[in-house]
Amino acid sequence: MLTDRFLARLDALRLVMRGRAQGGAGGSRRSRQTGSSAEFSDYREYIPGDDIRRLDWNALARFDRLYMKLFMEEQESQVMILLDASASMEDKWSAARSAAETVGYLALTGGDRLRLQLLKDGRAVCSPQFSGRAAFAKLTAFLDRAVPDGKEGTLTEAVRRAESLKKGLCFLITDGYTEDALKEALDYLRYMRQETAVIQVLSGGELRPETEGAVRLCDSESGEQIDLLADRNALESYHEALEDFLKQIRENCSGRETPYLLLDGSKAFEDCFLPLLSRSGMIG
Repeated sequence: MLTDRFLARLDALRLVMRGRAQGGAGGSRRSRQTGSSAEFSDYREYIPGDDIRRLDWNALARFDRLYMKLFMEEQESQVMILLDASASMEDKWSAARSAAETVGYLALTGGDRLRLQLLKDGRAVCSPQFSGRAAFAKLTAFLDRAVPDGKEGTLTEAVRRAESLKKGLCFLITDGYTEDALKEALDYLRYMRQETAVIQVLSGGELRPETEGAVRLCDSESGEQIDLLADRNALESYHEALEDFLKQIRENCSGRETPYLLLDGSKAFEDCFLPLLSRSGMIG
């Protein structure tokens, strides 16, 4: 759970979107439609957390209900969070969940529509649509019920089965353990007009293994076991493989103009995550 102090820091930030919004009316992003922000378009009912400066007080007096004034040029965007919930995420789930909550909070307070989808077993489990600051409690409740235990299927298969991929921002939160090193998943999201950012989460043990001597390793998803002598040569080989793996992830992201950050799940989340988001260009 994010602390109130951390959430207060988020109130001054917004998710960054290179393109323009093209969604339902009522948000804070600019749309492709013509007209100025002063050009009236429509009404919708008030959602807790909306900007009260847009309330139509005449409508309140007439109908005894709160309505928001909507304007042609300002529309809400869709923000989609694709959260890897496979078994390999278990030991870094806390950091991955906190990243999802942070992005979700920024979307909701920024006036965007939000959905979160859990990727596991080659499929996607989709949340309801959330809108407005007050919906943050519903987002956290949805995550409270989530368990990282998916064992079959690839990440790309799950991404392809994701629902409601309308044009907008998409945040893919994963450890990146997939046969195609995210390449196919990112290509598919790009085809679906998603402006994607990747948050890769690895544990401290994965980034800095301290295993020594004879050990038995078990794949958390397949159950496959391997006996290994963790001597100096083995650790050096591991670090070389890790660097190659991370380099491939970074290159796949940069080649597709996809913002990327690497989150160390062993570090204090609220101390390290916002600087990472800022450097990656995901917030402004």
